[in-house]
Amino acid sequence: MKQFQRTNILRQIPTAVLVFVSRLNVLPANISPLGSYGFFGNSLLFAVSIVAFDVLVKGMYPGFWLTYIGFACYAVLGKLSKNSLKRQLVFLPFASFLFFLISNLGVWWYWYGHTIADLLLCYTVAIPFYSRTLIGDLFFGYTYILLSNFTWIRKTIFSLAAFQLRSKTV
Repeated sequence: MKQFQRTNILRQIPTAVLVFVSRLNVLPANISPLGSYGFFGNSLLFAVSIVAFDVLVKGMYPGFWLTYIGFACYAVLGKLSKNSLKRQLVFLPFASFLFFLISNLGVWWYWYGHTIADLLLCYTVAIPFYSRTLIGDLFFGYTYILLSNFTWIRKTIFSLAAFQLRSKTV
């Protein structure tokens, strides 16, 4: 069993590396497969890729721990959604929203005054970043859902087409 787990993680490392590289300004700001990978991928590799990026490239910053809690929402909601397509479709954008709320709470706490006006300002200023994060999560996440359900979709389409042909000939 341990050999299977080790082999399985080794197969997932290239994906984690691609997610890491995607954060090196390869894509537009905040549009990346990172959230989707956290939602659908290996939680350990997800965490390692985030910490490695922050240590090697970006550097630690005040409030980073709240950003990490926001990232953890992807992994937790991904595990809760299991293999339910309906839950995946709902929980992925909800994970993006939780990441937005929690990470920007850290931005407000460490870089803004501790007033309601500054809290609202912080979240207002962050909306463009959230929209790009949501776009990236939905694009990469729903593409993953589509590709992982491709066989089911193809069978369903062919079954519907066959049913329509049968009903026309009757």
